[in-house]
Order: sequence, then structure tokens, then C-alpha cells
Amino acid sequence: MSTTNLLDTKTVTLNEILGNGKIYRVPQFQRDYSWDQDNWEDLWNDLCYAYEKGEAHYMGSIVLQIAGNESDKNFWIIDGQQRFTTLSILTLAAISKIRDLAAAGVEPEHNSERADLLMRQYIGQKDPSSLMYSSKLFLNENNDGFYQQRLLNFRPPIHVARLSDSEKALWRAFLYFRQQIDELFSARDGAAIASFLSRTVGELLKFIQIVVRDELNAYTVFETLNSRGVELTATDLLKNYLFALVAKSRTDLDIVKGQWKRIIDAIGLKEFPVFLRYYLNTRLDLITKNQLFKAVKKFVSTDQHVMDLLDHLEMNAYIYTALSSPDDVWWNGDKEAKEYVGALKLFRVSLCSPLLMVACEKLPATEFKRVLSAVAVLSFRYNVIGTLQTNDMEKVYNKVAQRIYKGELLNAYAIIQALRPLYVEDEAFRSYFVLKSFPTNNNTQKKIVRYILYNIEGQLPGGARYDYETDEGTIEHILPECMRESNYWNNTFTEDEHTRAVYMLGNMTLLEPSKNNKEASNKPMPEKVQVYATSQYALTADITDQNWTMKMIAHRQERLAKLAAAVWKL
Repeated sequence: MSTTNLLDTKTVTLNEILGNGKIYRVPQFQRDYSWDQDNWEDLWNDLCYAYEKGEAHYMGSIVLQIAGNESDKNFWIIDGQQRFTTLSILTLAAISKIRDLAAAGVEPEHNSERADLLMRQYIGQKDPSSLMYSSKLFLNENNDGFYQQRLLNFRPPIHVARLSDSEKALWRAFLYFRQQIDELFSARDGAAIASFLSRTVGELLKFIQIVVRDELNAYTVFETLNSRGVELTATDLLKNYLFALVAKSRTDLDIVKGQWKRIIDAIGLKEFPVFLRYYLNTRLDLITKNQLFKAVKKFVSTDQHVMDLLDHLEMNAYIYTALSSPDDVWWNGDKEAKEYVGALKLFRVSLCSPLLMVACEKLPATEFKRVLSAVAVLSFRYNVIGTLQTNDMEKVYNKVAQRIYKGELLNAYAIIQALRPLYVEDEAFRSYFVLKSFPTNNNTQKKIVRYILYNIEGQLPGGARYDYETDEGTIEHILPECMRESNYWNNTFTEDEHTRAVYMLGNMTLLEPSKNNKEASNKPMPEKVQVYATSQYALTADITDQNWTMKMIAHRQERLAKLAAAVWKL
């Protein structure tokens, strides 16, 4: 390839890829081997089809970067390492089968020669001094030791349980393909296995090979062509880009690698793109997950930019994870803060995360807690009761987060005022509330009902504040969930009325377990009222009407709506 070309594309076979003494290396900062049995099965099924039909199979694109300026024999694998590694393991499994045939006395000379030829063609040369194979493929720093020392030399691991997850995946891949080859070539025919490798695997597997010289071109091509899903590719792409910017200094690279690991350990690999998008949305106009890499490249172009970005990401990673866990050490026993975070987790809202992350960074703890409290109220009114458009909500959070970051909003009062467009006013809130029902056969909905009823209970005259998560009180359906065995309720409500009313909030209250299961159950309303009068919950003791009808349920729900408007108020 001419040294002036920046990009070269052609269709190649595996035989062409591995021929002519070429060496391939996975960058040390690429992710570990991660394919599992679903991936192996897909590849094996494709190979079996190609083997039976004699038809070529397209394996997708691979992106390679020439390692150095002079040689076209050494390449970095920018995209394709999982396929390269898996095909290498499949090849080793087939060769191990041929070696075993030779050891068992099946054409020993021919099969030994076949195994040696296939090793040299697809795997690598044997070192004359150590007699260990030197590979055509080198994996990343976490996997290469196991690959070179164990797999390439057909040495089983000493203790499988002590392997890392990626090493276990490498070993299981070998065992999987060895089993498939044993089944496919049960006739113990070494020549057939060798033909399978050289013709089916070597010739019928086709790749679009894209070779580039420039690192940024490699990342751009990877970003454009890769279609395996944003969750992993965006993370890998960003990591490769950031590490490449500091790779000229081994010390800086080690520091960045350690910091990157801490961030990923805190956030989780699959969650990282979400976290990164939320972080960027505190500083930039609203971006989508597909714009992550381009957004980062806009303001990260030097090694110092990388250090600054990772410092900010690490700092924000801890508050981000704490915002999804009321038991996180971040809250340090702050009961109120834990309650607000627990509520947000219960509501399953996360679009407020950018705002809360930047507010935590910029505000004193007391001011941040006021913002956290306000966001819990907004979320209850907007998301839980109003179930309004989240697109509009995200836009408001994005704009306010940017203003906090720029120093335009300096305290909780100013931030809460800026969030007023998300506040569902009392009249609208009550109108949504009176129509709300929560099917308590769903665990999340059941928790929300407990959250609502216990919070209202805590605000009633004579009521007490209980923890809705730990108090033993149960949800009592005044009109029972099941009324088939009760003539009283069947004569009071039609089946259609029961369906519409049973999960209305106006039909639910709190009751001690023993009273719910034995004394109230699905008994007639006059008997239930007598039980309710003995309850410790003011919300329940207040129910005195012995004639429970659709009208009474609607009336009680209107009363709960007024109480809720007072409880969840800015």
C-alpha cells in the first residue's frame, strides 16, 4: 500500500489476513474479550452453513491501523478484536483435535504434520529456544498472558475458578469449539478437519478490511461503521480516543488507565454512556447518546484536556451512583436526603441527574439538599401523578443545569424558581390525582401507593410519621380485590365498577397486618368500619361511612388529592 494513502479498503479472506508474516495487536487499552456462548453459537452456525453449502459468508468490517510508518506487516486492531480472537480460538480447537488424533495413533505422522502446518499458517511460529509459539495475534494486557501461555501451547489452566472473567471466557470458547469440532468430525478424519480450516474458515469467511495510518481516521471509521450498539461502542471509542491522546507518555497513560478503571468500576460499563451524556448535558446543549463521541472531541484535544475531563468524570461518578442509591455512603446518614433519593429511585426518574450532579458540585450541602427536595416534589407531581412529556422536562433540566454550571444560578431559591415551568400547579395536580389508580399487583406500583398513603398519614391531625418501607402496615383495599365469594360486595358493585374502582387511591388505606388478613379481609363494609375504628392509622380511622359506593370512592379520592397537594408542595 502506498505510503501516501490515508485509507485502503478491500475484501479479504482470513487466509489473506493472516498470510505474509503479518502481526496483529489489540491496543492495550481496548476492552477485554467479552464474547459469550450466544456469539459462539452464531459464528459456528454460520460456519456450518458455509461448510455444507460451499458459499462465502460475510463477517463484517475490520478496522486496522498500521503500527509505525514504515511497515505494512504490523497492525493495531481498532475494530474486530472479538472476531479475530474467537476465530483464533476456533482454529486452536481444531488443531488440538488433530494433535489428539496423532497422539492416539490415527495417522500420527500426517496429523502431526497437519497440526504444525496449520499452526504456522494461522497461529504463529515456534521459538527455537523455548519451543513456545509466538503468535500472529497479541491481545490486550489483561488477556495476552493467558492466550500466549495457555491457549497457544495447549496447556489447560491450573485453576479455572481463579481466572478473570475474560480469561474464563477465552477458555470456555476453546472448550465450546472443541466440543463442536468433536461432534462435526466424529469420524476422526484429520484431513477433513484441516480442509475445514483452510477452505471453510480460511477462504469462505470474507471481511471488509479497512486500513488507515492516522489514529483519528481509525476512530472516525470505527465510529461510522460499527453498529453493535451505543452502550459498548461509544464507551470503547471514547476510551481509545482519550488513551491515544496521552499514549506518548507511559506515566500519563498509566495514570489515565487507573482513573478510567475507577470511573468504570463506580458507574458500570453499560451505564457509562448514560452517565457521560448526563455529564455533558450540564455543560452543553442537549445531546443524544449517538452524539457522545463527537461532543467529547469538540473540547478534548490535548493530554491536559484528558486529565481535566477524567477528574471531572470521576468526581461526578460518585454523586451519580449515589443519586440512585439512598444507602450510598455519600449521604452519610442524612435521613432527609436519603428519603428524597429513595423517592426519586421509586419514581424511576433520572432526567434530573445532570441538574443534581452540577448542583452538588457547585452548591453548599444545605442548599443542594433543598434542590434535591424540590426535584422530588417536581418529579412526583410531573412524572408520577401528571405522567407528562419527559422530552419537555429534559430540556428544562438541561437549560437550568447549564446556568448552574456557568454560575448564573447561585443558590437553591434561584434554581427552584428556574424550575417552575416543571411545577404542576395545584388545580391541575388535583385534576390528575382524582383520576389516578395504581394496580397494586405490580410491586413498583404497590410501593408508590405505600409512599403516597404513608406521606399523607404523616400530615394528618392525629397521624404519625412512619417509614413506608419498613413499617409493617399493609395496603387495605376497602372494596376487596377479590369479591367473588362475597354476596355483600357483589350486590353493591357491578363487575365493571369493581374493575374501575378497586385500584383507585380513594379505595385504598393503611391497616395493620392482623386486621387486614383476619378482621377486615373481604367482609361487608359495616364490619370493616368497626375494624378501621381501632386502627393506629389516622387515615383509616377516619373512614366511618358504612355505605361504600363508587360515589364515596370518588369523594375520598378528591379529599386525598387536596391533602397530597399540601404534602408535595414547593
